[in-house]
Amino acid sequence: MPRQTFRSTFTRILCVIAWAIIAVVAIGLLVVPGASDAPALVIVGGLGAAAVVTAVLWSPSISVDDEAVQVDNIALRYRVPWAALIQVDTRYALQLHTPGRRIGVTAAPAPGATGSLRAMRAHRRSEGVTAPNTRPGELPGTDSGNAAELVRSRWHALRDAGRVEAGIAESVPVAVSPRVDNLLLLIAGVAGMVLAVALA
Repeated sequence: MPRQTFRSTFTRILCVIAWAIIAVVAIGLLVVPGASDAPALVIVGGLGAAAVVTAVLWSPSISVDDEAVQVDNIALRYRVPWAALIQVDTRYALQLHTPGRRIGVTAAPAPGATGSLRAMRAHRRSEGVTAPNTRPGELPGTDSGNAAELVRSRWHALRDAGRVEAGIAESVPVAVSPRVDNLLLLIAGVAGMVLAVALA
């Protein structure tokens, strides 16, 4: 089956709004006479702010393929082989449980009160059946619910096809590595904003 990737709809919308605000402010400072004496600093600061927004809001994701589920948070990347996964939870946000480790997924936050209410109404309108005591984070239409469904459906399909070995989770390592590219983007963005403010 092909690799599938999930990113939060909410944070993508927030990211686009932030990019638009940064662009409007930067263009305003560049075109208004006397607003800025150093247009290069405005550009550096604007690009720095856009880089920070990208690193924090756009880059987190969760992906599944036939070998593992990969979690890309802001600073760290986790690659969890299916045989190491023991539970998928949505109590506060999507969390993947392995023996001795609980991995939070930045790209799949649980909904707030308003988001929960909206998702519940949409689910009822679609005549979907919700089990009693279903957590808001499990509902279809929420970031955590959609991401959890992505993970569970691939996990169960592979398990049912006999491609996930049971009973060996304790011995299967989970790879953890820094997201060097994203960290460099974040550092460069912060440096650009600090430079623009310091030299303005």
